[in-house]
Amino acid sequence: MIVRAVLVAMACTACAAPTVDADPAAPPPTSWRTGAWKTACTYDLEALPELSGLAPSQRHPGVLWAINDSGNAPVLYALDTKDCRIRGQHTLSSPNTDWEALASGRNADGEPVLWVGDIGDNLRSRRSVRVLEVPEPALGITSGAARSHRFTYPGGPRDAEALMAEKDGSHLYVIAKSATGPLYRIPVRASKVRARKLATTVPFATDAALSRQGYAIRDYATITRYRTPIPGARLGRSNPPLLRQSEAVAFSRSGAWLYTASEGDSRLLRAPVKR
Repeated sequence: MIVRAVLVAMACTACAAPTVDADPAAPPPTSWRTGAWKTACTYDLEALPELSGLAPSQRHPGVLWAINDSGNAPVLYALDTKDCRIRGQHTLSSPNTDWEALASGRNADGEPVLWVGDIGDNLRSRRSVRVLEVPEPALGITSGAARSHRFTYPGGPRDAEALMAEKDGSHLYVIAKSATGPLYRIPVRASKVRARKLATTVPFATDAALSRQGYAIRDYATITRYRTPIPGARLGRSNPPLLRQSEAVAFSRSGAWLYTASEGDSRLLRAPVKR
């Protein structure tokens, strides 16, 4: 992974209630802010030295799945959001070419899945990239295969680190890591897939996350939230504490909490989402 000091010059204890997966009923927001950022817990850097993606479990309450990027084993880790204990390790038979993002939801059959974004391309040399569709595993030590969804970009290769998935598994969204932050939509079921550009977003996006009330895009310094459906109007920005190299963001399954984490920094940060 090439470390980029982009935007760094811009400007511990677990959170108390509300419950991690509380699910307040609320209309779509017209603006957005978070409560105070806190360190939820610290995770094992030996297992996750280059954490590059987070996504909420659809099967296991209070669990976030996490991945490392290129140069690491093709393993998904289940993190308990209360104490960052690793509750599961799932090894894929597919290699980790450059895993940079993670999303969760359901596939076209309604089954809970994880979407692993093997979309990193620092040298812009990959003719196509892929997202792996992984049936969400049980906790514990497991292994399995994944279905590969390959796609290309209009205009040639792109480096990307941000991935979102529609909750019904119909479309994926990727944001290229560049000064204009182009947002692309990828249909999951098409046989030959070329990503379609929808909009421009934030410069140098390092991750993204989707909830029922909107979506969030991470860069090295801030998190910007937008209204759904994608692409939507900007709602606001949150400024979490600076981390060493912030590369992951995720909502809790309910959307009540926002999490972020970094390469080379063991802190899992959390803030309540205020509407």
